[in-house]
Amino acid sequence: MISKKITAITICAFLTTTLFGYIPVKALDKVSKNNIKGSNIQGVQVAKTEAKAPNKKLTVMVYSDADNNLEQGLLEDIEEMKVGYVDNSDLNVIALVDRTPDYSDDETVLGENFSDARMYKIENNKVVRIEGGKNFPEITKTSEYEANMGDAQTLKKFIDSCKANYPADKYALIMSNHGGGVRKDKSLQEPKNPKAVCWDDTNDEDCLYTGEISDVLTNDESVNVLAYDACLMGACEIAYQYRPGNGGFQANVMVASAPIVWGEGFKYDNIFKRLKADGGKTSETDLTLKGKEQNFDPSTVTDLQLGALMVEEQRDAAESAKENSQVLSCFDLSKIEVLKNSVDKMAISLWEENKKADIERLRGTEKKTTLLHYFDENDKREWLSYPYFDLYDLCRTISTDSAFSTPIKKLATTVMQNVDDVVVYSYGGKKFKGFTEGKTGLSIFLPDGNKVYRDVTANTSYSEWKGQRWYNSIDTAILQPDYLYGKLNWCKDGQTPKINDIGNWFEMLDCWFDSSNGDNGGDNGYQW
Repeated sequence: MISKKITAITICAFLTTTLFGYIPVKALDKVSKNNIKGSNIQGVQVAKTEAKAPNKKLTVMVYSDADNNLEQGLLEDIEEMKVGYVDNSDLNVIALVDRTPDYSDDETVLGENFSDARMYKIENNKVVRIEGGKNFPEITKTSEYEANMGDAQTLKKFIDSCKANYPADKYALIMSNHGGGVRKDKSLQEPKNPKAVCWDDTNDEDCLYTGEISDVLTNDESVNVLAYDACLMGACEIAYQYRPGNGGFQANVMVASAPIVWGEGFKYDNIFKRLKADGGKTSETDLTLKGKEQNFDPSTVTDLQLGALMVEEQRDAAESAKENSQVLSCFDLSKIEVLKNSVDKMAISLWEENKKADIERLRGTEKKTTLLHYFDENDKREWLSYPYFDLYDLCRTISTDSAFSTPIKKLATTVMQNVDDVVVYSYGGKKFKGFTEGKTGLSIFLPDGNKVYRDVTANTSYSEWKGQRWYNSIDTAILQPDYLYGKLNWCKDGQTPKINDIGNWFEMLDCWFDSSNGDNGGDNGYQW
């Protein structure tokens, strides 16, 4: 249990770290195992020297966790990068690829079949195997090192290695794997646990929790653009976790999908084809940036242009395949703190005016929800695991519903305006009725917390809020050693130290759905 008074001390410590330990990230731009010891073996080249590469303008870091059933799909992503990459003195593309012996024996994409983790520099129609250097000594040109991609230390080493050996003025990090969801072929699969990304089968299905990344990575690992080629990561809780100025790992821009993603992932060949020095335009219409699609010089491309490029190519790929269930958004994380503050103010008023029943009416239950949402409302497990609703649409509905007072409607309108600032570009397929580009595409957690969930496997029943205790500000390992992870800054920041009072969205939900508020913190260990 974590008492709120203890939590207040934690918040003070966090604020001290933030205010006095903050070094800003670069300002936001405006708009089977084979030992390969030689070179050129099976199409893969091995770098012959360890001299640090000359400084370039843009380094794209690809964290490719293929140690699971997505192996073949992620290898196809690497192949797309090879095809799309245009030789450029200002662009590095570095990939850490972890494979498994269970799903693919392919040796054509990387020139070798293996089941460990290896690093490559991606170039035009080829890859060069590289070492991790001092920052990642386990990775050599002949190593058979099994990296745990679900350990934040691995991510930290990878980023540090890239920054040390392939320095640049701008960095983009692509996280490619399960993200609370599963990709397979072009179909949509049942997502995994909603609180993490990058599952590693070889390492006991370990994964990267949102709070874990903040615990391990520092401002030194910060990037300009953070892109999730993974499911369900387009949430305000994740965007807020890595906002600029948080004192730790941060990004200026985030690109992510609110619902689950298709097996194709990002359209990497088309993305990288448009990153080339000569710039210019194509004959295709750009529905994201408007006008004709333009190519971007890696030496001058802005953070938001990189995000827009990913969104537009995802739009083109999905519509070409007649796939109507895809969403991808580009978020300006410098605006997310203002958005959170406005959401918290609205939450306080909803609590003070006792609007739980009205919010539940709008939210609905099971098949009866009309709000724009990013899960299957017909699936009880999805209501438990990731009841993600579109934040803009929620507030748009509140602002026009007669059950809410004028002050609440004004607060909802303010949230809408702030969401509009955060969501710079977004695309949503026709499946998502009411999707408004540039406004919708950012989700928020809104559970049916009082609903009783029957766990047939465990032969037990419990409230959904108790089953959702990972959505928390505390370290949930306190509740149960193997129950990870909590420590979401969205849930922590804005809490009031007073007992039986609320200060933010999380405390509003806890007040509404927790069965008790005693010293033990009730269902989720947190005393509001």
